[in-house]
Amino acid sequence: MNTDIIKAVTEIIENIQTNGDSAVLNYLNKFDGVCFKSAKDLKVTDKQIKEAVEKVSPSLKKAIKVSYANVLAFHKKEYSNIKKQWFLTDKIKSVGQIYRAIDSVGIYVPGGRFSYPSSVIMNAVAAKVAGVKRIVMMTPPKKMSNEVLFAAKICGINEIYSIGGPVAIAVLAYGTKTIKPVNMIVGPGNAYVNEAKRLVFGKVGIDSLAGPSEVAIVADAGADKDYVLYDLLAQVEHDTMAKAYLLCNSKEIIDYIKKNFNKEKLNQIKIYNADTDKAIEMVNDIAPEHLELLIKNAKQVVKKIYNSGAIFVGYNTATAVGDYWAGPSHVLPTNSSAKYSGGLSVMTFMKKSSYIELKKVTPLVKKQIADFANAEGLINHKKSVEVRKI
Repeated sequence: MNTDIIKAVTEIIENIQTNGDSAVLNYLNKFDGVCFKSAKDLKVTDKQIKEAVEKVSPSLKKAIKVSYANVLAFHKKEYSNIKKQWFLTDKIKSVGQIYRAIDSVGIYVPGGRFSYPSSVIMNAVAAKVAGVKRIVMMTPPKKMSNEVLFAAKICGINEIYSIGGPVAIAVLAYGTKTIKPVNMIVGPGNAYVNEAKRLVFGKVGIDSLAGPSEVAIVADAGADKDYVLYDLLAQVEHDTMAKAYLLCNSKEIIDYIKKNFNKEKLNQIKIYNADTDKAIEMVNDIAPEHLELLIKNAKQVVKKIYNSGAIFVGYNTATAVGDYWAGPSHVLPTNSSAKYSGGLSVMTFMKKSSYIELKKVTPLVKKQIADFANAEGLINHKKSVEVRKI
């Protein structure tokens, strides 16, 4: 990590902890050139949202609504398959687990080169379905797009602030006199946002420390050359750090990609001549954020995939289908973290409590607990059970 970024973000977080709203207003003036009269002006008003909604084209409004409906349906199905509590009970004890939603969540929506209404939907809907009571959205004031505010309205988010970058993350974590803190922060951002999330982790929960976006495409001779080409081009247009892998057994396709790919971005992709079995072995080692199976009998290959954030099955399924429209969240593990984690879901916003009830204190229970306590030298642990009546 760049030491200059660490130092800058640390100073911002400490300043906001100490000076609250005044520090936020000063940073907005410094970084965004926006001068709010008071901290109350940080909140986006209903009037601003209404004006923004009116400027969104009918076509885009429909696309956002359909995306919202698809994502909502997916997460409702997910939620219905989660067992909210369970117990294992015998004559002496009852133990189990109880799942509950996190109380409050902050969603960060970046405002860099592009507008990201999809980020709103892909984070907020799962939180809503999980039962999160308070959802707060932060987005930079100079890059606040109409479609982002429309997506927020569709998702039922009514607490939105014009704050961006690490300042937003610090406010969500520690709060100010005007803005209450949250329990968890989700959403993408640049290196400064990522560092802020790293530094506040522990005070609040976070979704992940996301690395550059990545895709692995397994293609055979049956894949359309342009499908492969544009799926790769779509990946590298994220930014200069985005990564792509092509694992293909067709020399014709490989030559076509090398000939037609943007030469300036060719260094962002790695191309391997590999049959399907070898490709799957490599995929499980790479553990990509996105995996496209542009191969015959793709459904049969899925069972061999152990490490991937999302699997896009069949010749028709571009990564963009999942980015915007299909249903599962596009917030996925990067940097090989798919080897031990999965994408954002309803479960991201739920936490479990263990349930432990000793219904009957018996001599054997006392003795077994006393043996552990004696072995660990914790005498009052032993006594805390021994004083209880049989």
